[in-house]
Amino acid sequence: MIERTAILHVPKSNFAYAQDQDNLHIILKAKHNDLKKVTLFYSDPFDFNDGLNFKTVIMEKSGETSLFDYYKITIAPKDKRATYFFEIEGTSGDKVFYTEKGFFEIDKKTTLLKGGYGFTFPWMNPIDIQNTPSWIKDTVWYQIFPERFANGDPSLNRKDVLPWGQVDPTPNNFFGGDLQGIIDHLDHLQDLGVNGLYLCPIFKAYTNHKYDTIDYFEIDPDFGDKAKFKELVDKCHKLGIKVMLDAVFNHIGYRSPIWQDVVKNQQNSKYKDWFFIKKFPVETMDAGGVENSVKELSYYTFAYTGYMPKFNTANPAAKEYLLSVASYWVEEFNIDAWRLDVANEVDHEFWRAFRKTVNQKQPTYILGEIWTEANAWLKGDQFDGVMNYFLTSAINDFIAKQTISAAEFQNRVVDAMHTYPDNVQVGMFNCLDSHDTARLLTTCGENIDKFLLAYSFLFTCTGAPSIYYGDEIGMNGENDPWCRKCMEWVQGKWNQKIFKYFKNLIQVRQQHPVLGSYGTFAFVSIDVKTNVVVYKKYDENNEYIIYMNNSEKVNSVKGSFKNQIDLISNVKEDGTEISLEPFGIKIFKTK
Repeated sequence: MIERTAILHVPKSNFAYAQDQDNLHIILKAKHNDLKKVTLFYSDPFDFNDGLNFKTVIMEKSGETSLFDYYKITIAPKDKRATYFFEIEGTSGDKVFYTEKGFFEIDKKTTLLKGGYGFTFPWMNPIDIQNTPSWIKDTVWYQIFPERFANGDPSLNRKDVLPWGQVDPTPNNFFGGDLQGIIDHLDHLQDLGVNGLYLCPIFKAYTNHKYDTIDYFEIDPDFGDKAKFKELVDKCHKLGIKVMLDAVFNHIGYRSPIWQDVVKNQQNSKYKDWFFIKKFPVETMDAGGVENSVKELSYYTFAYTGYMPKFNTANPAAKEYLLSVASYWVEEFNIDAWRLDVANEVDHEFWRAFRKTVNQKQPTYILGEIWTEANAWLKGDQFDGVMNYFLTSAINDFIAKQTISAAEFQNRVVDAMHTYPDNVQVGMFNCLDSHDTARLLTTCGENIDKFLLAYSFLFTCTGAPSIYYGDEIGMNGENDPWCRKCMEWVQGKWNQKIFKYFKNLIQVRQQHPVLGSYGTFAFVSIDVKTNVVVYKKYDENNEYIIYMNNSEKVNSVKGSFKNQIDLISNVKEDGTEISLEPFGIKIFKTK
């Protein structure tokens, strides 16, 4: 019998959404290996002719885990609306209808065809459809922590600046990284092949990380000024590189004049309602270090960090101020994207207004920092994507840490692929490490082959891949502050194998768009004993088969490999078996 408790469909969600103005994607979830066939009955809800005029189409399996199977179909309702239900056939031959009003036995078909029982997609309103800037599908990001990338203008050095890279990093020390340093090394980004620059915060702040903003309208003097930033943006654009700024609208820095007015004037401050204050008086404290993390405060903060008081973004004046910040950097400096820190702690109404504000001049890519499930922010009215930590953790756990099986890896990747709509997946920010995590090479136990395999898988996933500065030359480091070491500019200390591999990997993705965000992902097979995973990327006209050996042993795979050229090594295969090196990968274009 069909396991009815495992059947799931939710209308107007990641299980039923407008992919574009013409096509609806419908998805059904069921117990693994429980169903033989799923048929979708669909009709215009107003197309009456002695009952509704239903059409039928057989759904295709779009993914499977050890617990569930996903079935998917694309339909194109002529008049932009649909009512629908499912006919489900189990592997044992039993059938049942699944509707908005529950399950019906197969002999109730005549009743269901009269209408009134189906799920409904009322209308495909264009404004509700996810509308991510088209350029994101071709983007490879490069993330920079500005204070540690390059010191290009020593005249900006503060008194306590340390010699570049000659001292261990701490949460509170400075090495003089600045905007000129980034400009000086744009040729490095161009040589690498990236076309998106993601900058951690550059606004005036007290700390080296700059997530404690003092003034959102000023460049931190450690980094330069607005003229220098304009030069950076203009030069990036001439090189075909998009620029994404990082901002914190969840909280402000303790030393900001706005918060200091509250500290000084307490309940008489004109800004007191800009924050979530539990009681007066609010505490005074020295700002600037992790030592200021305390749990008992008179005001709400980010986490328990006293030097980061939390904004009340529903306050009209605070909201207007922050939205003016967002529009200013788009309109005056022509930035292409915003990355929004702690995005899930800010109210949804603010983000809806934010999207409308920044898109007035030009389509602006909006990325939210959310570590958990984020569909509530990805309905076309707020963000274009989030940092894809579901994918990050699956790759790191399987390849870098070797803590999950190939079967569990497939489970997590398939679930991640179905967590968000397809038109959201293309806007995801796919990273393997960042300023908030240990560097990937360290997570891999310094195993370069693991490291390259993890990045290779990432680059064959839908969504925009990101490289954290220094990964491309083999930099390592544990969690903060070690992941924020100074960039190494002595090329003799670079790992040239890694650098050359990265350049080739980026080139392969750009030359074969279906491997990236233009193709559909599907697992072909997994071997839980050898950890060999085979998957494919494809569209109507192209197909790529990828063989991945997540093992310290050489493994072989049998098949037809006549005249096949591995896109990674450019080596030709011509037989019925291929050999996969430890933690090796091969990519073949088969169609």
